Amino acid sequence: MLMIKIENLALEKIRPDPVGHSYPLLFIHGAGGTSRYWKNYLPYFAARGWEVYAINLRGHHPSDREETLAQVTLEDYLDDVTKVIRHLDIGHCALIGHSLGGLIAQKTAEKIQSISALVTIASAPPFGVALEVSNDLPYSGAIIRTMWGLMNMKPVKPTFMMAERTVLNNIDPKKRKAVFDMFTAESLVVGYQVAQGYPVNPRNIQCAKLVIGCVKDCLSPAVMQQNIAGFLGADYIAYEQFAHLPMLEDGWETSAADIAKWLNNKVKHKG
Repeated sequence: MLMIKIENLALEKIRPDPVGHSYPLLFIHGAGGTSRYWKNYLPYFAARGWEVYAINLRGHHPSDREETLAQVTLEDYLDDVTKVIRHLDIGHCALIGHSLGGLIAQKTAEKIQSISALVTIASAPPFGVALEVSNDLPYSGAIIRTMWGLMNMKPVKPTFMMAERTVLNNIDPKKRKAVFDMFTAESLVVGYQVAQGYPVNPRNIQCAKLVIGCVKDCLSPAVMQQNIAGFLGADYIAYEQFAHLPMLEDGWETSAADIAKWLNNKVKHKG
């Protein structure tokens, strides 16, 4: 695995020999994430012939430190992804986005119509986060923390206790601390934008689309993912055994294999 830099952004890259597909895969992490949580997927897909890249959005280590991370916007992250695609000349790539990265991937596919395929995993919704989705979800606490962070103009990383309730609930308890340490602070402005909704025009997304939902996900529930799939006109896969981080949870190979099979069926051109 190779780490490359494009201006302020760090990306992980694997180029297989030989390359078996004419389009690479670009992985986009979620809020507070980094390329590290694709550590299982990247070698898996590279071993099956795809050239793979995983971006670290601005301010997310090992990309350059961003002094004003609390004020970074979704537009900034979209610019990051667009810059990488243009620099690498991979406008034909397949986008695979998780959580916030799923929404960024949707907007990127809407903007760059040569994208080969769009896959979202436990995606943030383009139509905003309804507080009444479930009384059990810790959205109210997250929003209180967000407002506190905005007053202090500091990015926020959730506490380990909050992470256990939201993103780590299906991670082996012995591995939770190691996974938590992969995450970093996130922009409060982006959190506000996602909560309010960030519209996507599905008619402008010309590529094949797959939405993945996970029944145990208490942050981006499966019903939310079903709604996204219907909105986008996308294929839909639901997993009973996974929660918010299927790429890191036990049995992650199942989700990777299904994505690979779907790509092989839906994107016909190969090298």
